Amino acid sequence: MKKYILLSTLIIGCFLFPHSLNGASRAPLDIKILFPQLNGWTQKGNIDIYTPDNLYEYIDGAADVFLGYDFQELAAATFESNPKGSFTVDIYRHSNVKNGFGIYSQEKPSKGPFIPIGAQGYYEKGVLNFLADCYYVKISGFDLGDKDETILKEAAQQIARKIQGDNQFPKVVECFPSEGKIENSERYAAQDYLGHSFLHSAFTADYEKEGKKIQVFIIETDDEQSARKILDDYLNFVKGKGMTVENPGQAFYRFQDPYYQSNGSMNIKQKGNYLWGLFYNDMSLTGAGFFIDKIRENLLKLKLINS
Repeated sequence: MKKYILLSTLIIGCFLFPHSLNGASRAPLDIKILFPQLNGWTQKGNIDIYTPDNLYEYIDGAADVFLGYDFQELAAATFESNPKGSFTVDIYRHSNVKNGFGIYSQEKPSKGPFIPIGAQGYYEKGVLNFLADCYYVKISGFDLGDKDETILKEAAQQIARKIQGDNQFPKVVECFPSEGKIENSERYAAQDYLGHSFLHSAFTADYEKEGKKIQVFIIETDDEQSARKILDDYLNFVKGKGMTVENPGQAFYRFQDPYYQSNGSMNIKQKGNYLWGLFYNDMSLTGAGFFIDKIRENLLKLKLINS
């Protein structure tokens, strides 16, 4: 059984430190035709196919994380050359671009080196992973010597060309303000953001302000009614725990999250089918309104909400 190691922290822990315009997926491709054909390389054995029912047989304890991002199908194959050397290709298909981005975002390193393959990829010796449309592709090289990077990139580029599709992050990711954002910190938590079931999924990005860490988030729902219900559930939960809810200037709500007591300040706004805001653990921070207003401006610019 193949071993598997997650490269980043899991969903609930990300606070510490749904669907977008391009979230819907086209009809799935025949996943078997996506594999590369490199000169001098032959496929070893058959292509193995895994579904949600047996994914655990291939990636062991990590299957639940992939299933949380609506995993649909995995195809895996190994390629060999003489006299030595091999590489394995794992192609994961998720239900849409949003969930493909989600699983990629949970595994990508906080820092590069990132490469322009598909929507984004990264390479380090023996490993090249990338996102393209709703496909998350992982390529592992073995005994490739000084040709490791060249071979893995050639294989990745062939696969990306075959996938084509929507080679960008979900549109909502573009709504995070650039000022103060930690580069490549964007992620997508598929469920229970900050440990709250009523918050379900959230896009997040990490920021530094006044030397402190902040997490900015955007929650995307099916319609305005769903978004309003999430906000009402959150406010009722907070009030039920005896916490005070402020509404500065009627612009957004501010309160301390009961799960984190005095070190969890939440600022949140709802408009249309979106909620957004920021969560931080230092009450001395100021300027929450900047993030609230800037995200609103960006949502308007992309026509994700109405004025």
